[in-house]
Amino acid sequence: MAGIVVLAAAYVISHFYRSFLAVLSPQLTADLGMSPAAQSDALGAWFAAFAFSQFLVGVMLDRFGPRLTTALLFGVLGGGGGLLFAMAGSGTMVLVAMIALGIGCSPVLMASVYLFKRNYDGKQFATLTSTFIAVGMVGNILGSSPLAWGMETFGWRSVMMALCGTTIVLSLLVVILVTDPPRITVKDGTRGGYLDILKLPELWFILPLIFVNYGVVGGLRGIWAGPYFELVHGFKLEDLGAITFWMAIAMAAGSFAYGPVDRLLNSRKWVVLGGGSISLLCLAWWAFHPIISSTGVASLLVVMGFFSLYYGVLMAHATANVPAHLAGRGVTLVNFFNMGGVGVMQLLSSEVYRRNASVEVPVEGFNGVIWFYLCVFALALLLYAFSRDAKPNG
Repeated sequence: MAGIVVLAAAYVISHFYRSFLAVLSPQLTADLGMSPAAQSDALGAWFAAFAFSQFLVGVMLDRFGPRLTTALLFGVLGGGGGLLFAMAGSGTMVLVAMIALGIGCSPVLMASVYLFKRNYDGKQFATLTSTFIAVGMVGNILGSSPLAWGMETFGWRSVMMALCGTTIVLSLLVVILVTDPPRITVKDGTRGGYLDILKLPELWFILPLIFVNYGVVGGLRGIWAGPYFELVHGFKLEDLGAITFWMAIAMAAGSFAYGPVDRLLNSRKWVVLGGGSISLLCLAWWAFHPIISSTGVASLLVVMGFFSLYYGVLMAHATANVPAHLAGRGVTLVNFFNMGGVGVMQLLSSEVYRRNASVEVPVEGFNGVIWFYLCVFALALLLYAFSRDAKPNG
């Protein structure tokens, strides 16, 4: 249990790094000359680096276990990336730092999910994973109003140095407190790999939604909310912190709420479809009504934050038929699509913003992003509707 607690603390840091640019945005523009699109590219690079690292993480989990995998990547690249960000003198250095941070944070959730899949009953998987993700959402909360306060009090570089030190300490605690599960020996000597998992036909109706879902809510929370409220509604630092704070609270609450629902309803598919449909309606309303009050937009973001956080249930659905000896590869393959989707969606949304941005009418660039999110999310949810349910209670 102590090992899970340390991994949860590390996951809080991971969530901070994927969401803090929304609040840091005005400082990066003022100090380093980074535009909203450049900041979106940096966040997209974090997610892309995180996603492609999942293949390495999956192999390392199955071969070396979660303790060494997490301590090495989180300590060296997570700590080093935080130090580089604190010392950044240009947008290019921020981009490189975000890539290092993405790789460094890549094993934390997967190490924990691997332990859940190996050590606990499969019926508990969605609850354990959703609860762990909800705890990690504290990082989103820290990356909102508390970050704004820390920046005002100590400066953003000092805050980043403190996070660098915290990352290194946590990686050392992982070495001390995390216990690896016993290795599984396959009788015929053939362990299999990612291609064997991809041959499962039911995955192909699920993976598109995994690719898109967090890309939408993570992109809005992680970067677009900040520039939107700054440029369209004239919000200052403390106002940005408050908006992102309440969205982060909603995301954490949503993840907690989804935890037991699949067992109560004995369905994973319909739980996800219900939450996804509500998020889709929020996006559609915003797309068709781009000129609405800041309170209206904030309310939509909070509702989306709550109903979009069904990733624990979605992962349980996707990995229900993955064999135990491929658990590491299974969970990391799913997470590759999850986090890779955010990276791709950020890079594409940056281009959409550039093509639609208008100095005279700032809302036009952001409305283009919302329409882009709406279309791809609707398509992914439609494909998911054809998936076969994986009932937790049989």
